[in-house]
Amino acid sequence: MSTSRSGSTQRKQVSAGAMAPMLALEAYSRARVSREDSHLVRLRVSAVNGCRYCLAMHRRDARKDGWSETRIAVAETWPAHAEELSPAERAVLAFADAVTHIDGEDSVPDEVWDEVARHRGESGAGQLVMEIVTINAWNRIAIATRKDPATLRGLVPSDMEPTTRP
Repeated sequence: MSTSRSGSTQRKQVSAGAMAPMLALEAYSRARVSREDSHLVRLRVSAVNGCRYCLAMHRRDARKDGWSETRIAVAETWPAHAEELSPAERAVLAFADAVTHIDGEDSVPDEVWDEVARHRGESGAGQLVMEIVTINAWNRIAIATRKDPATLRGLVPSDMEPTTRP
């Protein structure tokens, strides 16, 4: 084992065979969820879960797609900036929060599902579930194996800054 820049011991990574289903899930989501919704979901869920690796990666990716530092921060901490988002964006982010903060069958209330379905359709809501599940799984893999964000290419210093966890 080696030590990462944060001082944590890096752990053996997950085998390629075990990653194949994750990559299939990733491909499914990428083909069905818009880049805009994907950025919202991946930034918010990674912030909620405190995944430094995924946050750095998705900040970089959103920036490459033209997102400003402000828009990135708004997505990560959206409840404090709800007025800066469209109703559809708020619905997507509230849905991401509900699916991520799972605590029994009442975790995703009907009104949260209905609101995202109103903006994205029933099929779109189902596809967003898979996007949210995918990033939650990636967060858990990166956190458990202590993926070091310093190993990512194309980062700027702000990509590595901590987020105040929502």
